[in-house]
Amino acid sequence: MKKTTKIKIGGEERPIKFGMNQSILYTELRGISVTKMNEEFASFGDGTFNGSEIRDLIWSSLADGARVEGLDFEYTNLDVGDWMEDSEPDFLEKFMVELMKTLPKESKKK
Repeated sequence: MKKTTKIKIGGEERPIKFGMNQSILYTELRGISVTKMNEEFASFGDGTFNGSEIRDLIWSSLADGARVEGLDFEYTNLDVGDWMEDSEPDFLEKFMVELMKTLPKESKKK
């Protein structure tokens, strides 16, 4: 099982986790398919996202991080949006760095 990492949001260090369960939480919350999720994630790079995608990505990673660590997580994606407003200026950059660490590494052909 992939491990959690911590990120400061909502006034405390909280575990986040990316993976299958987190992706399912994201798609269920948004009522979309995995294909649509991948399209939304691609929009992060080209600047066409509206903000709710990143908020919901953060919520799903927090919810799954709490699950893995056996913690209660009774917050909504709207709570996470409030936390984002109050977070440090570099919060999103730090979050995206943690996300990028979980992506599969590109294999090099010989």
